[in-house]
Amino acid sequence: MRLLGYVRAYKPELNEREYDVYKGVYCTLCKTLLRRYSPLGQLFLSYDAAFLALVLLSASPGCPQEEQSRCCCNPAKKCLSCGRGDVQDFCADMSVLLLYYKILDDLHDRGFWRRVLALLAFPMAYLMYRKASRLRPQADRIVSEMMREQANREAQDASLDAAAEPSARALALLVSLQIKDPRLERFFYLVGRFVYLIDAVDDVCDDIRRHNFNPLKARYLDAPDAFREYALGLLNLNIGELVKVFETIELHRYREIIYNVVFDGLYNSALFVLKKYASDGEASV
Repeated sequence: MRLLGYVRAYKPELNEREYDVYKGVYCTLCKTLLRRYSPLGQLFLSYDAAFLALVLLSASPGCPQEEQSRCCCNPAKKCLSCGRGDVQDFCADMSVLLLYYKILDDLHDRGFWRRVLALLAFPMAYLMYRKASRLRPQADRIVSEMMREQANREAQDASLDAAAEPSARALALLVSLQIKDPRLERFFYLVGRFVYLIDAVDDVCDDIRRHNFNPLKARYLDAPDAFREYALGLLNLNIGELVKVFETIELHRYREIIYNVVFDGLYNSALFVLKKYASDGEASV
């Protein structure tokens, strides 16, 4: 499971209050990374982790604290702080763990510049990882085992479903460390699966050029003109399953914001990624 920024709200469909709360959760996670991991920790911030915080805050019975505060990046600007406490601490630690393992994965990538960037980022990420792994040893084991399983499946040239399984299962297990709820775990299993699928769609041309594993390579090479419709159908199917599970989850607040991310946000992320596979041939390998 990687935190890549695909899971985000669709602003035009949020009212002002909802968008302020969404930004407040995101800004509070930013401040939490600063507090726990120094200013460099803010580089680990992602919309995906903010969504994790939003859902966990919504599923928790206690009402999250909301207050106006100064932005740590722009002190002249006021913003809403939302949900300071254990949930935000947990999501900050997950951000560090997941990005650290992503950097480890990139060190073995066949793309030269991706390896160079990973090499430059590794010392900083490792220092933060040491703290996060000490604070969350169970989470570290889950992510580490997921990475090993992912590597094994890629080495075996696994099918799409088999390749997506480790990431999806890992996110469900990580969420279970914070809240025990089978429906919530299933929900995040599907979120993890969506992130894997859309990342595979986004990277398929680069992976073909670099000879990296991607379970969609054969599908793209067999029918590049039809790939966009196939990929959109694949992603929409996952979104549909997410919406079904979402409707069964007990949430105490923020339901409209979460629905916006699940229904509108993920669909627009899919459309944005698929622009490169338009019929004009922009996605040539």
